[in-house]
Amino acid sequence: MKDHLPAYAAGVLDAAESARVSEHLADCPDCRADLAAWQSIATAAPPARLSPPDPARLVRTVLTRSATEPVRESGRPRRLRHLAALLLAEARLIRPAVPIASALVMALGVAVVLLQPVAGSAGLVLSLIAPLVAAAGVAGTYRAGPELIASLPTSGRLLLLVRLALVFGYDLVLATAASAVLAAGSLHTLIAAWLGPMALLASLSLLVAVRFGPDVALGVAVGLWSVRVLAAGVLLPDGWPARFIVASWSTTAPVLAVSAAAAIVAVAVPGRGEPGGGRRATHSM
Repeated sequence: MKDHLPAYAAGVLDAAESARVSEHLADCPDCRADLAAWQSIATAAPPARLSPPDPARLVRTVLTRSATEPVRESGRPRRLRHLAALLLAEARLIRPAVPIASALVMALGVAVVLLQPVAGSAGLVLSLIAPLVAAAGVAGTYRAGPELIASLPTSGRLLLLVRLALVFGYDLVLATAASAVLAAGSLHTLIAAWLGPMALLASLSLLVAVRFGPDVALGVAVGLWSVRVLAAGVLLPDGWPARFIVASWSTTAPVLAVSAAAAIVAVAVPGRGEPGGGRRATHSM
């Protein structure tokens, strides 16, 4: 019975054991004396101090709980918030020089047409400027933030799609606004002058960028577009090669289909690694 006295004094015995010890104490003066000693020790002992939690263990616990606890909100609002956060994060990663330069080049083209109004000059200027501006911007989308991308538990393909939507969408808005300013007749005709070439050159630029890097992609885009410009006015203007090149860079269903196919292939490539390197740098789907 004496073995139970410390626990009895501390008040940690269950009800049955505590009742049995109390019944014994009523008839045992020796145990009552021992109990008094244990009670004085318990009263004199300072309260135990709680040690601070281990930071590493606390972080692991929080992360584990956040990963295992069920999400109470519905799937669609959560996905929308996640997409909005990705858009905001990727917009911050884009270098300010890219959208500023695109806007300045487009504004310069509009100014040239307005200062020297010539029949058909609006379509010609925009068809030359808009594709190259979009190709340069899209080529740079694979340069932004590789360190941050490597640390995010997000698909590299999704991040590239978000960047592509931001940059190409911005250039598309710029070109459409410039067309609206310069449209003396049909806005649809003016947009058709640059939409197909813009989509094709941008998708090819992205395809080269994800494999060889943005600098190579920009050089290839400039080279391809130089051939297109020369074919329209200098390189065999009356021959079938020139006519084929010009037709290949026009707004037609086949050109738009090829552009979409090139963009799909480009988006499928990043899961295999960053350009120019063999190690994996983005998260695959």
